[in-house]
Amino acid sequence: MIRNQALTRKQPFTSIWQAATLLDCAEKRVYHYIQEGRLPLAFDISHPGSGRACVRVATASVLALQRRTRPAGDLAPFLAEALPATQFSYKAPQLARLLQCDADHVYRLIGANALEDVGGRIHYRVPRESIVRFLSERRIK
Repeated sequence: MIRNQALTRKQPFTSIWQAATLLDCAEKRVYHYIQEGRLPLAFDISHPGSGRACVRVATASVLALQRRTRPAGDLAPFLAEALPATQFSYKAPQLARLLQCDADHVYRLIGANALEDVGGRIHYRVPRESIVRFLSERRIK
């Protein structure tokens, strides 16, 4: 159990593939769990205009479902833990690790104005508020 708690702190988001691995099921089943509301904290982090979804799920929700307990669905507490208010902004590679995507994906989101940049042209830094807004808007319901 302690190992799972460490996982949720270190990696608050997980990909559909990782969720399927943790739940020992097919990716299609994970999408079904999201649609049913059994994985209530799911987000489409694809860039605007993309024809393909890029879904991330709260690792804590996946682990709760794995333990056969009801996952928490409250967005604000999840985001407060995943993105501590003490950290003003995130470097693009740091945000990429957090969201389980590559840095180029984050750069494309910045370029599409889906995420703000306060670092300038050389050092991209995304403010916490921008990430919270982005995830709130991209929550799958």
